[in-house]
Amino acid sequence: MLVRTQRLLEHARGRVVDARGRVESARERVEVSERMQPLRLWLLTLSYREVALVARICRGNRHASVRRLAFFVSWLGNGLFYLMCAGLLLWLADAGTRPVAIAAAAIGIAHIVYPWIKLACGRPRPFEIDRALAPLLPPLDQHSFPSGHAMTLTAALVPLAVAWPFAWPLVLLAWAAMAWSRIACAHHYPSDVLAGTLLGASIAMPLAVLLL
Repeated sequence: MLVRTQRLLEHARGRVVDARGRVESARERVEVSERMQPLRLWLLTLSYREVALVARICRGNRHASVRRLAFFVSWLGNGLFYLMCAGLLLWLADAGTRPVAIAAAAIGIAHIVYPWIKLACGRPRPFEIDRALAPLLPPLDQHSFPSGHAMTLTAALVPLAVAWPFAWPLVLLAWAAMAWSRIACAHHYPSDVLAGTLLGASIAMPLAVLLL
């Protein structure tokens, strides 16, 4: 009986410790959320200022061909584009292995950091601010800031442009197409695209300069 009572007490003590741990974790999340509140409010204010520009760009989607192009470019950015480019470079370029590997590493690092930034900033997407905006395809996640598509594309293309400088015009063209499509799909504000670009470049450029 005594042994059983001791086991019950130990089990209860363990439950109390677990409960305290969950309370502390929740308290830390609340504190982090409160610290991020000024940034969230600033981004929300910026969202209301930028949503008119997003709506203006989206009005260019009246033609079905433009809508299809915006959809297709954004859809490529979901992952297929990078696999196609990596395979093509590894097949065609003798010195393609290192730039592709650096690009993959930059994308991997960026995607470790990026979800935490999105969650901390909690910025609503343009179609959530302006209900008249219709997204052309479902978003991959909930929040808007920064643009993961712009970040990933920049992280992928910067090492390639450093390895082959003649490719810079194509890199800028690809970036411009993706930036336009993310806004035209009503998924992002211009500042989201800019922030994603800076985040991707800040990771990819040092890796490319050091390792190429």
